Amino acid sequence: MKVLFICRANAGRSQMAEAYYNAFTGTTDAMSAGLDLGNSVKGDDPSVPEMVVEVMREEGLGVSHNRRDLLSEAMVESADKVVVITDYELPEYLSSSPKLVRWEGIPDAVRTPIEFHRQVRDIVKEKVQKLVNEEGAGR
Repeated sequence: MKVLFICRANAGRSQMAEAYYNAFTGTTDAMSAGLDLGNSVKGDDPSVPEMVVEVMREEGLGVSHNRRDLLSEAMVESADKVVVITDYELPEYLSSSPKLVRWEGIPDAVRTPIEFHRQVRDIVKEKVQKLVNEEGAGR
C-alpha cells in the first residue's frame, strides 16, 4: 500500500512516519510532504532539521538524506492512503479525498528541546506500527 504522510512543513512528523513505515514494512511505499514549507523554521532549506535527524538516528533510522517536499495533487493521486498529521488548512483536493485519514494528538515539535522531539517520535512510531498492523490484518 502506498502511503503519503503529510504535516505542516515536512520537517518532522511526516518524515518520521515515512521512515518508520518503510522500515516496518521493508518497502519504500511511504512518502511524505508538507503543506507550507516556506513558513517553517527551515525556510527554503530543503533538508530535515538536525534534531529530527538525531532522534531518528537513535532509532537506527537515517533521514539525513531526505529532502522536504511540498504537497502536490499528483502525490495524493498516487497514494492509496493519505495520513494527515496536522490541523493546518488542507487544499480542497485533499480535504475531499476519500483516501484521507487524520491523526490527532501529535504535536508539532518545531522550536522545542530534543526531549520533546523524542516524545513526538515515540507517538509517531506507535501510530505507524498500529497502521502497519491493521494493514497486515486486512491482507
